Amino acid sequence: MEFFDVLPRAAEEELLKRGVMTDELLYCVKADLDGEGCFFDVYITFTAETISVLSGYEIYGKISKREKKQKLESFEVHGYEEYSISDVEKMYVDRYINTARLMILDKNGRDFPIARFSSGFSDKFEKFSKRVNCTAHGEPIDDSLLKATELRCPKCGELYPDPNRPVCPRCTDRHSVFIRLMKMFGEFKKETVMIMVTLLLSNLLAVVAPVFSTKMLYDDVLAAGGRYYGKVLLVVIAVAMVNVAGLIIRAISGFISARVIPGVNQRLRMKIYTAMEGLSLQYFTNKQTGSLMSRVDRDSNNIYWFFTDQFLYFIICMVKLVGIAAVMMIISPMLSIGILIVLAVLEIVQTGFSKSQRKLYRKYDIATRSANSVLSDAMNGRRVVKAFSREDTENKRFRTRNTEAYTINRRINGRIANTIPFLNAFQSLVTHITIYLGDVMVITGGIMFGELSALINYTAMIGEPISVLSWMGNRWASCMDAASRMFEILDAKPTVKEAPEPVHREHFKGDIELRNVSFEYEAGRPIIRNVSFRVQAGHMFGIVGKTGAGKSTIINLIARLYDVTEGEILIDGVPIKDIAFADLRRSIGIVSQETFMFIGSVADNIRYANPNATMEEVIEAAKSANAHDFITKLPEGYDTKIGEGGITLSGGEKQRISIARAIIQKPDILILDEATAAMDTRTERRIQAAIDKLKEGRTIISIAHRLSTLRDADMLCVIENGELREMGTHDELIRRKGKYYELYRLQADALKFIND
Repeated sequence: MEFFDVLPRAAEEELLKRGVMTDELLYCVKADLDGEGCFFDVYITFTAETISVLSGYEIYGKISKREKKQKLESFEVHGYEEYSISDVEKMYVDRYINTARLMILDKNGRDFPIARFSSGFSDKFEKFSKRVNCTAHGEPIDDSLLKATELRCPKCGELYPDPNRPVCPRCTDRHSVFIRLMKMFGEFKKETVMIMVTLLLSNLLAVVAPVFSTKMLYDDVLAAGGRYYGKVLLVVIAVAMVNVAGLIIRAISGFISARVIPGVNQRLRMKIYTAMEGLSLQYFTNKQTGSLMSRVDRDSNNIYWFFTDQFLYFIICMVKLVGIAAVMMIISPMLSIGILIVLAVLEIVQTGFSKSQRKLYRKYDIATRSANSVLSDAMNGRRVVKAFSREDTENKRFRTRNTEAYTINRRINGRIANTIPFLNAFQSLVTHITIYLGDVMVITGGIMFGELSALINYTAMIGEPISVLSWMGNRWASCMDAASRMFEILDAKPTVKEAPEPVHREHFKGDIELRNVSFEYEAGRPIIRNVSFRVQAGHMFGIVGKTGAGKSTIINLIARLYDVTEGEILIDGVPIKDIAFADLRRSIGIVSQETFMFIGSVADNIRYANPNATMEEVIEAAKSANAHDFITKLPEGYDTKIGEGGITLSGGEKQRISIARAIIQKPDILILDEATAAMDTRTERRIQAAIDKLKEGRTIISIAHRLSTLRDADMLCVIENGELREMGTHDELIRRKGKYYELYRLQADALKFIND
């Protein structure tokens, strides 16, 4: 027995009482409302003969200490309904904005709801309905289509933020992230080891230096009876040698770092960017540009600085701390133990403070990225902002986000300002107490003056590594958060994947077939429903319909920018999922209604689809797109810079360059998605004439709101609410007086009104 939702034992017992053979149940779903909209726990399940609907309340016991969850003890039944599978004509989901109903249409033409639920569960109920319908009509079931799409963390039960990357941010082990980051630096092993060794040597020399400059100078050179009494030059030379050696070693470390560190940052950025470019279009649907840019720029910098500066510095400070403590214990164990205990208490206080700061740093990072996203939206949409005079609104949006970041940053700095001075004062007090106790010990003969001077120097020196330990937690948390976001991109799997052994084709005839294609961007919200049609090679195929009907989605599926949810698409009899990406992309040219110009020359934008194209081919493509005349009037012709900082083109001019870009690709299949929407009638007719010339030996699929541009198409189809309503030639559809005729008449009446 297989379920979408698990039928609990208590509910199963209630079904047994009502004569349901639970061992024959096929599938089960749970709703939170009954058919009348009352709040109940509703279980819908069925056998090959009967649909059972059990509603009531689940009664739970106390929370189990071992499993830390409540146990379902019983099911209080409110109602039970039963329907014969043989009476069901169709089960379907009726959607509203936030809720949906599970409906049954019986063979008498009567339909009625049997349960209600939140719209987010529509996908599950859609698949359940298909299972019921197939059982009712004796059709086979493809269980691979019935898998639940919601992926949850097995530890906390929360939905994964990205279903393509099953990683829970709450349960991520930072230590495993850290180990993985270290593996990424494997290619810099030698350089990292050399940097580490040189830094260790320089800091060890820094630890040894006070022994020469204080203890040896005062106790062995200047004190009467010392081992090196009167040999001042010897100590001066020793101190100079230590300092020179430290200087040389630091210079070597700096030289190596200067060569390695830029390479680390560059490769990190490339890893993130390359991984991002390899993802499917669907990944970017709900992502803001500013947030993605922040991952490439800011997150890579956080990781870069942590590993190339802060992490190494942390290791060095730890070694330095151990070295200082060891030398201090050799000089005066009793005094050193007291100093180290007090400093340990100070470190515990600082660590606690830093830990409480980490949450604020994380909130600040989120607030900053949010402000950057608003800024990016405003910059990219500045033309729209100006057109609708929404500067004040955008200022308010940015001010709100920026104020949030400012407030959190003020709290961070306020806490630092109120805490750090007291910690520094406490550390200063420790130093003064050390001096006082040391003076007493010198007077009583427990310690020599040179040893006391060395201890005082070491007490001051030990403050630096302790300070590093106190703020290292913040840097660690910031780096791990950045690394988690980076791995989110690196681990994300493209939803559109190339077949393991793809089919390679140099050229396609252009015969396209859609077989029972359905598609949804979000689970439970189908955009295309069971669409089937065929486009013959070398023909022009038009797709018409109202805005939002699903026309652009169909061509996105044909170009395999997305994969179908159900059904399949074939080109020349080969499923597009089996065709190599390079061959498919090369053979399909798309002119979208959303034009985009890259920063560069006009010629570069045209040859973007074919970088090896000659200037003659560029000009020929521009002429075919009716763009040559306006390009030659630009200040530098085809070498004129466009895009940001360059010449601003009109919408129609951009569209013509976009068409030229597709033409120079010389595709076997040319897709035009409202390609002439931004043009005047005269220009549209010229481009239409150019497109007519391109028909020979090429399949063209065209979407247009102006039906006049498609009346010469070999075949037309009408899409409404994601479904195929009609197919035929222009004349056939006019004679049929269906949906196409309605659209045609509406446009004709509009034109007549304009002419009058």
